Amino acid sequence: MKVAVLGPKGTYSELAAMDYFKNPNLLYCQPIDEVVKAVTDGAAGSGVVPIESLREGSVAEALDALVWRKVKVQGEIVLPIKHSLLGVKDARLKDVTQVLSHIQALSQCRKFLRKKLPKAELAEMTSTARAAEHVSKLRRVQIAAIGPKILAKHYGLKVLVDNINTDEENTTRFLVISKKDGKRTGRDKTSIVFSTVRDRPGVLHEILGEFASRKINMTKIESRPSKKVLGDYLFFIDFEGHRDDTKVAETLRGVKKKTAMLKVLGSYPRRF
Repeated sequence: MKVAVLGPKGTYSELAAMDYFKNPNLLYCQPIDEVVKAVTDGAAGSGVVPIESLREGSVAEALDALVWRKVKVQGEIVLPIKHSLLGVKDARLKDVTQVLSHIQALSQCRKFLRKKLPKAELAEMTSTARAAEHVSKLRRVQIAAIGPKILAKHYGLKVLVDNINTDEENTTRFLVISKKDGKRTGRDKTSIVFSTVRDRPGVLHEILGEFASRKINMTKIESRPSKKVLGDYLFFIDFEGHRDDTKVAETLRGVKKKTAMLKVLGSYPRRF
């Protein structure tokens, strides 16, 4: 099976895909929306996208892509994240004046950067691997990248400082997407997104009551601007159970009656 991941070679998305699939045939895409598009268009049978960081929260680009493209969540992966500062062969930490990486990685390493490289310019890239690739092409001792240690091997760099995460524990949750969601396992999770008919007092309380009345445990809820109308929001909810479970099916029917739009993003085996 061909699996779309955020590229280029060496991203955490690739590591997550390698953890989930057996010897996947990887298709490197960027940005995240192109990973989802590859699955929608049939260029890949599955895709892996980062959805949530323990330290920095949800990945907005991935959430937006899941709403507007016709894919289903088929599984989830929880991957420990360990960042390293990478530079060219002759670079030293004191030489670095610019650090490149994905915005999530830069944020996750902000304490290290403030302490060790307080004057360095921080530049956002589409992925940690793209940052390492860029450093390897420029071959300047003043420019470094943040990403997994394996990038040093892929792009001929060296590890200037290892394990520079802000906190010791840092994980990222990835979603496996496909044209179909997962089969029931008895230990499942369902993800949905909805918008309300109009902004009125109590509407969200009524919707959440559909879950509470059936004792369905919600594991996550958050809102995002719809980007259609100012002040209009989308609500994302993860909850325990499979869409084919009787209680879940009843809940979804109840939620649908109270919303302007309801999309079941998928039901899949939960990892935590």
